Amino acid sequence: MLTVHHLNQSRSQRVLWALEELQLPYQVVSYQRGKDMLAPAELKSVHPLGKSPVVEDNGHILAESGAILEYLQETYDSARRLKPESVEDKLQYRFWLHYAEGR
Repeated sequence: MLTVHHLNQSRSQRVLWALEELQLPYQVVSYQRGKDMLAPAELKSVHPLGKSPVVEDNGHILAESGAILEYLQETYDSARRLKPESVEDKLQYRFWLHYAEGR
C-alpha cells in the first residue's frame, strides 16, 4: 500500500487527488506546519529535504508532487485516467492539474 506523507497547505493535495482518481489504496501520515509555516523536522526522517509530499511505494521514496504524479501515471494508470486521449478530456485533466497546483 502506498503511504503519503501529507503536509497541510502543500502540494500533496495533488497526489491525494491522483490516488483517488486511480482508485488506489493508500494511507496518509499527516503533518502540521509550525507557527512559522515551515514543515516539521519529522519530515526529514522520511526524506532529507524535509518537504511534502513524499510517497513511499514498494521500497521507493518519492518526493516532489510533479515527479510523484508522473510515477503514479507510469506505474498505475493503465486506464489512462490521469492522461486521457480525447482533446476534451485532456483539457479537463490539464485544468484540474494546474488548479490543484495553485491551491
